[in-house]
Amino acid sequence: MERKMSQRPGQLMLLGMLLGLLLGMQVGMASATNNSLAFEDLNGIPERFDETQLWRIHNMSDAMLQSIPVGQVLEQRFGGNIWKENSKFLDVSIGKEHVKAARTFLQAHRLEAQVLTDNVQSLIDQELLEGIEATQAQPGARSKKASRSGSGMHWKDYHDLETIYAFMREIRAKYPNICRLYTIGQTAEKRDLKVLRISENPREFKKVWIDGGIHAREWISPATVTFILYQLMNNWENQPAHIRGLTWYIMPVMNPDGYEYSRTSNRLWRKNRSASRRTNCFGVDLNRNFDIGWTGFGSSKDPCSDVYRGSAAASELETKAVSDFLAKRKYNLEAYLTYHSYGQMVVYPWAYKAVKVKDSSVLQRVASTAVDRIAQKTGSSYTAAVTHEVLGIAGGGSDDWSRAALGVKYVYTIELRDRGTYGFVLPPKFIKDTALEGWTVAETVAQSIG
Repeated sequence: MERKMSQRPGQLMLLGMLLGLLLGMQVGMASATNNSLAFEDLNGIPERFDETQLWRIHNMSDAMLQSIPVGQVLEQRFGGNIWKENSKFLDVSIGKEHVKAARTFLQAHRLEAQVLTDNVQSLIDQELLEGIEATQAQPGARSKKASRSGSGMHWKDYHDLETIYAFMREIRAKYPNICRLYTIGQTAEKRDLKVLRISENPREFKKVWIDGGIHAREWISPATVTFILYQLMNNWENQPAHIRGLTWYIMPVMNPDGYEYSRTSNRLWRKNRSASRRTNCFGVDLNRNFDIGWTGFGSSKDPCSDVYRGSAAASELETKAVSDFLAKRKYNLEAYLTYHSYGQMVVYPWAYKAVKVKDSSVLQRVASTAVDRIAQKTGSSYTAAVTHEVLGIAGGGSDDWSRAALGVKYVYTIELRDRGTYGFVLPPKFIKDTALEGWTVAETVAQSIG
């Protein structure tokens, strides 16, 4: 059933009250593997992260020189959940029961942890409460526009999958002559994978692909992609030629199972929800599952790892659906934009090897233009760079795959806000400006294609 806008505040209030009642309960983290079944036997109670600390560990290059796999050790021995890892620093959350031992390990290797937050649960609670307050209607003041809205879509809070899909159906119904809504496959848990095409001439116009939500916990990504869809269609008749003269493919949530799981059970869940044949651990990192550098650096063969690459390249239903869909439409496919968080970057291939693509100067120029425009619009500082230089080497990414397999020219991964203060748990008050930054990149790329 589609959720109406008027229902959401009441539902969130109920959830807020439930969380309040649970504040005193010791649910605890699923120690060594965030991906295990440990917390699934708690009658649907969301996993909590009370007194879980978020650390930033600097001097990672020193650790690399000592051949110490810091992230891997923190994940496997101390139940760590890696948020961000590159050559400069590692962001990792550590449960309170492992803090002391993990610090001892770091000190033994002359590494220090800067505490970004001493209670991850407080970030999650703040995110929820802010969303409730932002969407709670004033007494007797429901707007006519809100009353008419079929999907209940807005950018004051994060939405569930059904609201996002209802919004896509709403757009399709409003513009039936130029919009087509595809179901390109289903997930392990039988959720549809949906893509909306917008075009006045799909046979001839150059194509742009935009996706979000590959990683479940990066909620700002689907929010941004739905905002891009809104920006495109809210005023389609008056869009400039470089917007109207393209075919747009929009997929707000590539990982529906993981996204819904992050909303109901584990806010920090990253992967999809496919079952492993070998262990009790669930999920594959879809952005390590594409058929490009699949067994290379930056992924794991351990099904319990957050960067588990899967049993084979394109083993996952989501990966295969997207790969097959785009392979049939690669003619005139000019841009592949995939939205992630966090880090405030616009990056381009390669990620799976320490080499730039041959036309990197063109990609750098367009990315730099987008970064400059973002700074002018919102004041946010983004970085334009080649992926492996700022995020490290990682194989199996959708961005590299689109360039290598399909020959797409303008390939960008956009790491949205922020730089680590909130990480994945970005408060709803930042959605609108962050989404505008995402739209600015799409607009800049479209202009370059034109």
